[in-house]
Amino acid sequence: MLARRVVAALLLWLSCCVSALWRYYINSQDYSIFSTRSSIKLEYEGNSFVSWKIPESCKVENNTSPKTTLHCKRAGIHTIEPIARNQEVERHLTVDNSYICYLWYFTVVDVYYNLSQIVTIWVYDPESASTEELIRTAKKPSLRRLLQLKPDCHHMGV
Repeated sequence: MLARRVVAALLLWLSCCVSALWRYYINSQDYSIFSTRSSIKLEYEGNSFVSWKIPESCKVENNTSPKTTLHCKRAGIHTIEPIARNQEVERHLTVDNSYICYLWYFTVVDVYYNLSQIVTIWVYDPESASTEELIRTAKKPSLRRLLQLKPDCHHMGV
């Protein structure tokens, strides 16, 4: 009986006094440079969220949503902070002026009847990639990727 009361008191204390979790990330698992091109996802988990405090050089899609997307048009160190009913810690996010916008990977298919291999090289933009491209299971380019390639292929005679 006493153990239940202790656990209940501990849970009550934790629910009112412990900070919630918040994080930021981008679409690609292998690409960790936040750039002026990046769509940076912001997520806050907890009940005390009010809004996001961001610098003027950045914009969020929905300032009062615990899950939103951040875009920073200037490179530099930006202070991001969730405004919540309990105390939260601000974080300093470094945004680079990176011109690296494409990632790549390759797949290999063994062709046993003639002992050869088919090697496919996938080049994609993590900002506009399909889920299959991001997890490296795509069987064909996404429609978005084909639309991006069309102007380039047109100049190559395709």
